[in-house]
Amino acid sequence: MKKWRCTVCNYIHEGDAPPEKCPVCGVGPDKFVLVEEPKAAPPKKWRCTVCNYIHEGDAPPDKCPVCGVGPEKFVLIEEIPGDLPEKKREDIQKLLFSVSYGLYIVSSIKGEKLNAMTSNTFIQITSNPLRASVCLGKGALTAEYIKESKVFGVSILGKNNHDLVKHFGYKSGRDIDKFKTMSYVTGEKTGCPGLLETLCFIECEVEQIIDLDTHYLFIAKIVDGDGFSKEEPMTYAYYHATR
Repeated sequence: MKKWRCTVCNYIHEGDAPPEKCPVCGVGPDKFVLVEEPKAAPPKKWRCTVCNYIHEGDAPPDKCPVCGVGPEKFVLIEEIPGDLPEKKREDIQKLLFSVSYGLYIVSSIKGEKLNAMTSNTFIQITSNPLRASVCLGKGALTAEYIKESKVFGVSILGKNNHDLVKHFGYKSGRDIDKFKTMSYVTGEKTGCPGLLETLCFIECEVEQIIDLDTHYLFIAKIVDGDGFSKEEPMTYAYYHATR
């Protein structure tokens, strides 16, 4: 039922149209305005900092249904002013799934500590000089290490590296030592670990950090690299089709 407010005395009338006469002050329908009902607040959204699963609700879930971590690994997603409407953003996101890109293990260091995570956001951005970028969620431990050390390494995955995607993508370095059972080299220029089971390893020194609300974009100079295998690289689409 619509509600109409008298602009003279604030009397509220309910009906499909304003009354012909206000019963309180006697003015006509031209003095009434439609009262807009307040929109219900959208549900809160929580992102798992380990696997990026999104949960909707007043609080994070007791357990992530994808990677199994607890509520302490979830962060509240803040709505960004001026961002696309949710439905439109989701429609465009589906279109972006057709963009071809790979899967990578991004590593960094903090003193003597090592950590790494699965990412699909590493790209080369210039060829002379050689520059690349990677974009990581602010809650990721690897992003914390990169911010402090200003270096990162990228191990490029091949089509047989499904186990590495899961090992470095579904667990947090805050809970386990991800490199304890891994075979890796230590980068000569950065000290970052590179996985020997992968196609190759690229070392990068950060030149610029851009704050993107929920993520950090690290723009870096490529300073070294080594190849380990000539297998075909794994794409994001291939991983989801064969996992």
